[in-house]
Amino acid sequence: MPVARSLHGVIHSPVLARIQHSQRCSSGLILVQLSHTRPLPLSARIVSGRRTLTTSLRRDSPVSSCSYQGQQKRGLSFLGTLRAVFKQPSPPKAPKKIQKEARVLGRVRTDEYEWMANKNDTDLRDYIQAENTYAHEYFASDAATIHLLNREMKQVLRTKKVSAPLTTIVCGYEYYTKTSRHGMVYCRRRKAPMAREEILLDSGYLPDNCNVKKVLLSTGHQTFSFLTEEEGEELGSLHFRDLNRGQPYDEVLEDVFNFVWGNDNRTVYYTKATDLLRPYQVWAHRLGSSQSDDILVYQEDDDSIFVDVGSTKDQKFVTINGNSLSSSEVRVLDAGHDFSNGTLPELTVISPREEGVEYYVDHHGDHYYILTNANPKKNFRVMRASRGSPKDTWVELMEARDGEKIEDVDIFKNFMVIYAKRDALPVVSCYHFESGAVHEVPLPEQFCTIGAGVNLDYETDSFQFTLNSPYAHEATYEYDMASRVMTALRVHPIHRLDRSKYTCTRINVPSEDGKAEIPVTLLHRKSMQLNGRNPTLMRAYGAYGVSTDIDFRVEHFPLLERGWIIALAHVRGGSELGTLWYHQGKLMNKRNTFADFINVAEHLVEAGYTNPRRLAASGVSAGGLLMGAVCNLRPDLFRAMIMNVPFLDPMTTMLDPEIPLTKVEYLEWGNPAESKEMYDYMASYAPYDTIPEFHAKKQDHLRRQRANGKAQREDATSESSQDSQELVPSSKSASALQNPPLSSRRPALMITCGERDLRVDYTQSAKFVARLRSRLEPWYGVEGKEACVLMVDENRGHFGNGTQDDRVKNWAREVVFLLGNVQMEGAATMGQRAAAAAAASAAGASPHPF
Repeated sequence: MPVARSLHGVIHSPVLARIQHSQRCSSGLILVQLSHTRPLPLSARIVSGRRTLTTSLRRDSPVSSCSYQGQQKRGLSFLGTLRAVFKQPSPPKAPKKIQKEARVLGRVRTDEYEWMANKNDTDLRDYIQAENTYAHEYFASDAATIHLLNREMKQVLRTKKVSAPLTTIVCGYEYYTKTSRHGMVYCRRRKAPMAREEILLDSGYLPDNCNVKKVLLSTGHQTFSFLTEEEGEELGSLHFRDLNRGQPYDEVLEDVFNFVWGNDNRTVYYTKATDLLRPYQVWAHRLGSSQSDDILVYQEDDDSIFVDVGSTKDQKFVTINGNSLSSSEVRVLDAGHDFSNGTLPELTVISPREEGVEYYVDHHGDHYYILTNANPKKNFRVMRASRGSPKDTWVELMEARDGEKIEDVDIFKNFMVIYAKRDALPVVSCYHFESGAVHEVPLPEQFCTIGAGVNLDYETDSFQFTLNSPYAHEATYEYDMASRVMTALRVHPIHRLDRSKYTCTRINVPSEDGKAEIPVTLLHRKSMQLNGRNPTLMRAYGAYGVSTDIDFRVEHFPLLERGWIIALAHVRGGSELGTLWYHQGKLMNKRNTFADFINVAEHLVEAGYTNPRRLAASGVSAGGLLMGAVCNLRPDLFRAMIMNVPFLDPMTTMLDPEIPLTKVEYLEWGNPAESKEMYDYMASYAPYDTIPEFHAKKQDHLRRQRANGKAQREDATSESSQDSQELVPSSKSASALQNPPLSSRRPALMITCGERDLRVDYTQSAKFVARLRSRLEPWYGVEGKEACVLMVDENRGHFGNGTQDDRVKNWAREVVFLLGNVQMEGAATMGQRAAAAAAASAAGASPHPF
């Protein structure tokens, strides 16, 4: 089924404009069709030195270190070293303000940092430089701890040194991939004794900052094609290699978004995008010809439609999928069309577009098999249709029940595999074409994420799938649908992890509006006690129908081993509980996402899992918008927050149709320029627009009132008198959502972004931090009491960059930030805590463990 599928089998919406964060590493064959998004690692490339903290400084930034070991090597005295360790860096001042008003629908919006839209402004460059320098200094004294955590996570990533590659056998060849120190190596060999290995592509020979986005074989396995892209770019170069001669073709296709092969071994269909990153054209290229001679097959002029190209499993048809966030229209053409006669292929529309109706098409025998939500409940179902038959004659084969969502279908000669979610957990079913019988596949794990494997063989009764669980490396299994026998092909336990000490549990939290039960997956030690003192990290995404997956994340292990709880909140806006769950968290229901997250946080506190001084949260992209909104709505609930490539300024983005993907995303967030109601609704939660402003005189007046006993409030969640608030919000989420509080307790913030991000502009993060430093100066200003670390990487795009070592170093820094601000609260850096712990140990006290 040509539903957009990533490298690792994760299903994406065809118009996903923000990232679904994934860091799973594929060890199997990569010869599948990719969607335009790909689950690349989040973290940015960080330059590292032996005595310097890894940071995302610009190349011309000053680099210094105040680590204990580094200063000793420079000959500093013990007293000098202690001074360096305990010296707290000062954040930069808020940059200049130039008030600019914009009037929309009678509303006036003021943006004092709108000038940052000019990327060449020297004041912007100076400000980014200052923030990066502060970030470097903030982590400098934690260099030793970062190194320790880096080693810990590399131990977690260790697998067996000798491991047979996973192979896919097609047309008498075994195809597989291997990993090397320099990247992925794509190989094949004949299925015969003593056959020699043939290297198709060694990605280690590609230029720096160049990634392989997709590889694909021609139908007859005569040509190997691979699409590369530079870091931060989303259009790439398509290369070809003649497998008969073992030589590359001279031609290279530029500005390619996605591609598939026809079945004549000569024709490639590929998509090109507008300047706003919307794929809108399908072109046909014949090997041996110039790209200038390519033939335009289809063009979509509707700015809200995202065009993708695929092929049916039986290779009979090429599919052109025109998808928005709420509807689909699929055209099919003969994959064997001969362009040499000068004719264009006939495009057949399977079903005309209907608002609110999505569908995806595959082919088997004489029928189309269609995955669609064309029913009153909008639940996806699998249907069968004869060629040319109207929709009202389609036959239903399987329908998702309430709380379920069918996500993808894979077709074989005798069976169809259906991938679904039920109550936020994966379900795999097999449908037998001849008998119509359906059976579920017994999965080895309950709490996990399932991905379709590389199943190129249409004739087989067996299929491979990957299983990603929190306490093990990605595993690969093969299931025989006829005999119902499962075989483990590759299973890697975590190095030196006693899995018996850890568990996954599921709780359900009532939503604030009483209309839903929010599933929450908890990862923790079995010995966890409900004493209210467990450090806890909450994660969520809650947008585009993307689920918060229960999967392996290496950065969780340093926390779990130190007694943390990882809470995955499956809030509305994802699709864990079906299509309705998604629709209840978008457009005019978007605030449900924030209310759900706040409700889960309150429940974790009230049920004794944790308390606000030990609760942290993390989100990516649209999940970063969730973090920013919650940070403004209930800052008293969290001690620390991490936001990676966060979508913090939706108002500016959605009011400017010239920003990439804005028009495509009107169906997710709404168009504030068309409706006063939508304008006001979006402005009520947009993180940049809802940053409160601190007024010293007003707060002094309130303090005097309290001293006189005229207005006293009590914070039910406070641990001690040091947590007293100037304005304490109601513990009810509804009140918090209506009147965002100005609390004296605010979380420490770590925000990362990249200058090459084409989806979420890095100036959103810069503006957000600048306004925080200006409006909330007692917390985030030059002498503020809370950390606010902004890191801008000049080489990073939306999906991250760098090697695995770079990513691990970045995760180590995030863990240090969490440990320093949550688990060992009281000193500014982990380095200071190390010195304090050493002093406590010398005095006979028990120091805090790392």
